[in-house]
Amino acid sequence: PRALDARTGEVRRQPDAPAATALTAAAGMVLLTGSDGTVTAVDGGSGKTAWSRSFPGHRAPVLVSFAGESAVYTVSASADGSRTRITAVDPASGEVRWDATLDGTMRPAGASDGALYLASVDGVYSETRAVVRYSPADGTSRRVALPVALQQAHGTAYKDVVYLTGGGGSLVAVDVRARRQLWSLETSVVRTSAPVTDGRRVYVSAPDGRLLAVDARSGRLLGQTPPRLGAGGVAADLPEPVLAGGRVHAAAPDGTVFAVDARDPSAW
Repeated sequence: PRALDARTGEVRRQPDAPAATALTAAAGMVLLTGSDGTVTAVDGGSGKTAWSRSFPGHRAPVLVSFAGESAVYTVSASADGSRTRITAVDPASGEVRWDATLDGTMRPAGASDGALYLASVDGVYSETRAVVRYSPADGTSRRVALPVALQQAHGTAYKDVVYLTGGGGSLVAVDVRARRQLWSLETSVVRTSAPVTDGRRVYVSAPDGRLLAVDARSGRLLGQTPPRLGAGGVAADLPEPVLAGGRVHAAAPDGTVFAVDARDPSAW
C-alpha cells in the first residue's frame, strides 16, 4: 500500500508491508491479509507495523469495517455451508473482541449499536434470503426473511434498519426489530455500489458515475447526479459513497472524485 497526500495526491510514504490478497482500513490502520492467512496491521500515520497474527477458524480472513463501528469483522462459512464463524477484532491491537458460530452461510451486511447484521445466503444460488441480527452482548440472533431473494446483496445498517442492494438494481429496507420489510425500490440501475446511510437518506453509486439519493423512510428517489462516463464506459468497480462534512463524496468512471451537498439531492 501507499499513503498519499489528500491535497496533492503525492506519495507520502510506502510502508514495507507484505503482499496482500485483501486490504481494508479502520481506526487509522491498514489491515493486510497475506496469502498464508496472516493479517498484518500497518499504522496509517507512521507506516510501522502495529501487529501481525492469524485468526483460528479463518483460512483467508477478509476483514470488513463499517462506518461508526470500532471493530472489524471476519466471517468464514464451512465447506458445506451449514455454519459460519464470525470473529470481531480490535483493529488497533489485533485482539479478538468476540467470536461466534451461527447456522447457515452468512455475509456481513452492517453493524450498528453493538449488533452485527448479516445477510443469510442460500448455499446453492448464493441469493440473500434473510437478514440476521446478532447481538454479542447476550449471544442472541433474530432472523427476518425477505419477500424476494436478492442476488449479490450488499448492505449497511442504521439502528435496527438494514438497507440492502441487489444485483438487479433493487434497494430494500428491512426493520429487524419489527421483523418486516419496510419498502423496496427498483432503481433502474443494473448494478449499484454498497449503500451508505445517515438515517435520513440512503446513497448508492451507479456504474455510469451517477450518485443516487433515496429517502430512508419511504424509499422514494430524491435525486441523482448526471452520468460521468469515462473513455472506457461504465465502471467495473463501484466504491461506496462517503459521507463527510455535510457532503456526499463519490467516484466516477471518468476518473473524477466529486462531492455534492447532502441537504438537497433534488438540486443535484
